[in-house]
Amino acid sequence: MKTILLPTDFSENALNAIKYALAMYQNENCEFILLNSFDVNGYVEGSTFEAKPFLAKIEEAKEKTVNRLNSLKGFLTTSQAKENQTFKIAAKNKTIIDAIQEEINSKNIELVVIGTQGATGRYELDFGSTTIAIIENIKNCPILAVPRNERFTGINEIVFANGYKLKNDANDFKFLVYLSKMFKSPIRVLHISETGGLSPLQEENKNNVKHHLAETEQTFHLLEHVSVPVGIYCFSESRNSDMIAFVNKKYTFIEKLFFKPLYKNLGHYAKIPVLVLHRTHTQQ
Repeated sequence: MKTILLPTDFSENALNAIKYALAMYQNENCEFILLNSFDVNGYVEGSTFEAKPFLAKIEEAKEKTVNRLNSLKGFLTTSQAKENQTFKIAAKNKTIIDAIQEEINSKNIELVVIGTQGATGRYELDFGSTTIAIIENIKNCPILAVPRNERFTGINEIVFANGYKLKNDANDFKFLVYLSKMFKSPIRVLHISETGGLSPLQEENKNNVKHHLAETEQTFHLLEHVSVPVGIYCFSESRNSDMIAFVNKKYTFIEKLFFKPLYKNLGHYAKIPVLVLHRTHTQQ
């Protein structure tokens, strides 16, 4: 049985992401964990702040959260889920990052599915601050970010954006290969060169990608002299692709200072789900 983590802030966008996940795994035996994190007056579990004055308030907040989670669980069980899908709830007095990481560490979580905006998301930005924080800080589990109003209708093809700057191993692509096989979805490996051409090292890493995706149907594509986010958006839009995937990597301070990570740029362009994979190398 697969275990899928579904963080929620009880917003419409979070509910939409949950519905997407249920539809995506409708033919799999799955246990879904509905997770909500909460804090009381800025106090969260594990902080050095004195908790005793807030114990009663924390228990009250937890009870309310559990009730809301159980209500959501009941709604999903009766109106959305298949017979092969079950639910558990988790209410944690922690930051959302710590809450997600604790669930991943204690359970065999296959995927974390989140909405791209929360309850206070601004409509001109597709990736909210919480979504970006989760992508930046959760490193040991694939993350699927689902845009508002997106409905699951299958995965016709997956656009896999890759700069060929790093050598990956098979584990980096494990979930992508699984997804491609499950839905018989071709993978369109897309490289965008703002200056044109590939270096010898990039050619070598491209062959490495081809080797690790050998079990799937895949094609390789190159766009030149266009910015990365615009190129990905135009490519996926023109093909009516159903998902964009990329392997996230740990950014150094200088890279963060001068270059926006791909997912921050994608937030302004992507209107389809974005799958964030992670390098399994200890050396990022």
